[in-house]
Amino acid sequence: PKRPEPFYTRAYQTEQLRREKAEAEDQTAFRFYIFPKSDPQVLIGSIAVSHIVRGCFLSCFLGYTLDQEYRNKGYMTQAIRSVVRFAFDGLRLHRIEANVMPRNPASRRVLEKCGFRDEGVSPQYLKINGVWEDHLHYVLLNDGI
Repeated sequence: PKRPEPFYTRAYQTEQLRREKAEAEDQTAFRFYIFPKSDPQVLIGSIAVSHIVRGCFLSCFLGYTLDQEYRNKGYMTQAIRSVVRFAFDGLRLHRIEANVMPRNPASRRVLEKCGFRDEGVSPQYLKINGVWEDHLHYVLLNDGI
């Protein structure tokens, strides 16, 4: 999505980290940051479970982003698998949902490699760069719950 100009400031990012910490304490969302093994000082991406719903739903959304220079190197596959274990074993959730634009084959491929199933199209699901984009709705179920 388009980011407001303040997004790129230290003050905005500091506030974002504060919000992420509060959400983790409330167990409504958890964001994890991805660093390359070869240079753990360099931030290359993030992955999050958000909109965690308890009760009879036990579900969350999965979102992720990765620097294009690090794509197709296994980072996101490893990150998704780790976060799935956290969501299923740690948070005891039943369902993880992820939404991907149809024209993003790399993202679709990584979800499928991690066991997610395509449940169909969600028309005009998210506004990306000012345009309402269709998304494919992927789901992974925890059969142990």
